[in-house]
Amino acid sequence: MKSLEQEYILYKGDVLRLAEGFCWLADSLAAIAESGCWNKKRKEDLKKIILLSERLIEGIEEEGLGLARLYIPGLSRYYIKRLVKAGYTDEKCLREVREEELAKVLPRRLVNRIQERIKEEKVIQEVKKQKLIVEDKKLITCKEKNDTKNPNSNLKPKNQKPKTVLEISLHRPDRIIFEGKEIEVTAIGFSLLYLLAQHREKVVSYEEILKDLWKGEEDAIYTRTNYHICKIRKDISKIMDKKEDNTKKIENVFKAIPGRGLMLNIKEEELEIN
Repeated sequence: MKSLEQEYILYKGDVLRLAEGFCWLADSLAAIAESGCWNKKRKEDLKKIILLSERLIEGIEEEGLGLARLYIPGLSRYYIKRLVKAGYTDEKCLREVREEELAKVLPRRLVNRIQERIKEEKVIQEVKKQKLIVEDKKLITCKEKNDTKNPNSNLKPKNQKPKTVLEISLHRPDRIIFEGKEIEVTAIGFSLLYLLAQHREKVVSYEEILKDLWKGEEDAIYTRTNYHICKIRKDISKIMDKKEDNTKKIENVFKAIPGRGLMLNIKEEELEIN
């Protein structure tokens, strides 16, 4: 970064804005290529475009993308490069390495954060497992009761708790949960969703979003916000079943209001923030 600043008389912010701009172009190119059947005929070329887009926004080599996707506070490009050089390239490696070995590569504060993330992930997975077991038992019990009262009854129980559509955790800025499925998001994408969640069912103007997410950047334009919301929609669509109803639902939840701004169109009981 320092050599770029000196050689081209640019500041760090200018370089990052250029990277984000080209990231948007590369991501748009990937979307066009995918719709043009590249995912079948030119799969490797499509993969290269997608990787280029992600590398531009993260500012790292391909080997470090798995670590960058963890979005651990303080785990900068410099420390990611050190981890990759030491042979630790993804979350699996970090789970398996001993704490003492990791401390040889990273400062203690970062080692502690990584350990906390790994422990937290284990707890989350265990809670999910137990939750599914409890829900299955409840469904079986409920079905047995209904069958006893009326063998032909398929009615759902009354006063059923509303289903959570979107979960956002401040402890995990690397992902969201949409209808029970984990979706990886960028740091900017997460910040955008958190801002929209604070103004649920209200339109947040492009001016407000730019002011909050890109403070002090005079050349920030609304297309940057649209890029991030479109990326979130696309990533959710990849995980969900590719049905027309799902596509419409995703667009309706993460809604773009032409000429005005963005809105998280979701009811209070369908949103969970922790």
